[in-house]
Order: sequence, then C-alpha cells, then structure tokens
Amino acid sequence: MWRFLFGLFMGAGVTRLVMGLQTQDIVVKWYVWLVGAVAFFLATLTLQHFFASLEESEPKAARMGLLVMGIPSLILGGLTLWFTFTP
Repeated sequence: MWRFLFGLFMGAGVTRLVMGLQTQDIVVKWYVWLVGAVAFFLATLTLQHFFASLEESEPKAARMGLLVMGIPSLILGGLTLWFTFTP
C-alpha cells in the first residue's frame, strides 16, 4: 500500500512541478530533466535502502547507504537547481 501512496504523491508532485514551471515560463533543457531524474532515482533508492536495512537490523549498512547514495543524490539535485535557475 505504501508503494501505491508513494507513487501517487510523486506523480502529483512532478505534475505540480511541471505546471509551476510552465506557469512561470521557465524553460528547462533536456539534460536538466535527465540529471533531475537521476537525482530523484538515487534519493528514492537511498530512502528504500535505509529503511530496509534498518528493518533487517543492519544500522551500519543503512548509514553507509546514506553516505554512498545520499550524497551523490544531493549533489545532483543541487546541480539540477543550479542549471534550472541560473541564466
């Protein structure tokens, strides 16, 4: 059930993002969408890995997953914002 709700909220969020960008006349290049999609995928994978590792009583693996996958997702997310809002 949580996967359904996650997909529902993420779909609504992406729809809202696209509508907001269109309303404000912000043009986003194709490579920014690609970098943003990779950042989103890594962030989702990081959260899934973290909670699954905690569920399996592996806190060290959970923390390492946050470092190994979480930091690159934050960097790529920052690059996405930077590419989008700098002229």
